[in-house]
Amino acid sequence: MNDLTLGFEHETGHVIGTGLPAGAGGEAFLALLTGLDLAFDRADGRLCRAVVQVVATDDSITVDKQVAAILIKLFGPAAPALVRDAATSPEQGPRVLSPVPGLADTLSSLARLEAARSTSPVPAGSPGWAAEAAELAARAGLPELARPPAESRPAGSSLVLIKPVAAEVESLRRHRARRAGLQWLLDPGAVPRGVFQLGLSPGSDLTVRRGRGPDRLVIEAPLAPGADCGALSGCQVRLADPEIRRILAQAAFTVSGNRARAELRIPFPLGELPECWVEVVRDKLVPVRDSTGYRVRRALRWADAALRAERAPAGLDPAARADDWSALAREAWNRCCLDWAAAGDADRAYLATMAASRHRDHSLTADAIASQVPRPGPGYLAEEHGR
Repeated sequence: MNDLTLGFEHETGHVIGTGLPAGAGGEAFLALLTGLDLAFDRADGRLCRAVVQVVATDDSITVDKQVAAILIKLFGPAAPALVRDAATSPEQGPRVLSPVPGLADTLSSLARLEAARSTSPVPAGSPGWAAEAAELAARAGLPELARPPAESRPAGSSLVLIKPVAAEVESLRRHRARRAGLQWLLDPGAVPRGVFQLGLSPGSDLTVRRGRGPDRLVIEAPLAPGADCGALSGCQVRLADPEIRRILAQAAFTVSGNRARAELRIPFPLGELPECWVEVVRDKLVPVRDSTGYRVRRALRWADAALRAERAPAGLDPAARADDWSALAREAWNRCCLDWAAAGDADRAYLATMAASRHRDHSLTADAIASQVPRPGPGYLAEEHGR
């Protein structure tokens, strides 16, 4: 069942329909219009949550006409009345909305496409994303949802150049996950869009190594084609102590070829801290997270890498074999599990482990692997063609 149970928040004026929480892959969000937001599970596509803004007048509570029209398409003709009743008489028991097949499936595909677009090695401004978003929005009867690209496609850019899948897997196996001590993360949501070239996994997003001397760390990140150096100039590399949420060191990037480079001077031996994080942020005002916050964000980034590997997009590495992609999915889900567990979320850690288990049989043929792994959402044309 994919039912949403309605509840009312008096403080915000929101009626919130809540279903089963999202799994290890997190949520994909879609703002349909002012007053209606949806969240879908990134792995299986089901609707997890709907947030409806209701309007209070002197003697009644109403739902915007446009919002009501979408609610009817999504949940049936009784939906607006159920939303109003949830706001006006919550004491009469829970109301339930059940998505109608069709529109909800299309909106799920659109939401997950936009989530993949924001974390893909293929720039968000590449035409494949916009074309697929427009097709899905038209199919939903909501062409205004076809979001224009956030940045223009760089002149002269063509295929995305990233590490081959087999090399990515080998690198991850060679550098085992750290359970404590120095950690690092390039969170796509914490940096300007279109500046950094994301890799096939967090292992390729950011490189951290010792510099000349025990008190130096060198951090490098690949730059996207045509990266905005003005936006890069505001970015900061920080070493943070999550326990007290304090910045221990920070530095700006310099450009070295097609990479951004920064060097941090460490004020004391890193071994004195149980855990510290190297992160990249858009400016100095971004607050330091606690350890759980960092782990959750990296778990979601690993899940994104795993979901992409399960789709095996040919355009990102035409030479990759099915078992290369499967191995990458397994490595990413396993690391996703470690971060969810460290964040204290045993349920999502278990789901990530179960996802990894689908990729353990090396004797499977490509067809058998494809039959075991659900192909989530649309085909993502931008990644299928690498541009």
